[in-house]
Amino acid sequence: MHQKAGRYGAMRLHEHGIETEDSDIRAHVSVVHKAVYVFRTVDAIEAIKGERYIKKAPATQPGVNGKTTAMGYVMPISNIWGEGVRKVAFESPGWYKFTDKDTLSTSKKGKLAVSCVRGAMNRGLFPFWLDAEDSKDKAVQIAGTDLIVTLRFRIQVKCDWDCGEKPEGTGNLFLQYAESNPLKKI
Repeated sequence: MHQKAGRYGAMRLHEHGIETEDSDIRAHVSVVHKAVYVFRTVDAIEAIKGERYIKKAPATQPGVNGKTTAMGYVMPISNIWGEGVRKVAFESPGWYKFTDKDTLSTSKKGKLAVSCVRGAMNRGLFPFWLDAEDSKDKAVQIAGTDLIVTLRFRIQVKCDWDCGEKPEGTGNLFLQYAESNPLKKI
């Protein structure tokens, strides 16, 4: 585990986050920018490995008085290389359901974030990294198919309320690596 219990007033934290999850793509929902920051998980993990002095920070959740319920890396957006970070900004009535950062429960924020990502996908705005190959079958080519695309991704969605460019955002992404669930909510 990255952090001992008790530090920062933490509860017992368990390794859970970017380095242990089974995601291919991460989508961090920025409420302040009304945007989703999308990047390949592997690119963020490589950025974490490459940072000698990466800042770590605690996170809390409403209803848990002053106790740290998660720890994460504070990663400048520009430090994620590879395919980089793609910003998907769009208008949607869903953004206005994010009422107050300090009173919305973590699970409510998560559900709203998933709804935003699904909204971007439904509009055809969500970026996917694809492997396309030429069709080798002449009959398929003659019928009008030149490329075959296979798409199957596991996407981790995070409500990262004020991530994104300054001055509205922090300039960073919060890449969680440990958490507790004291309120036993999903």
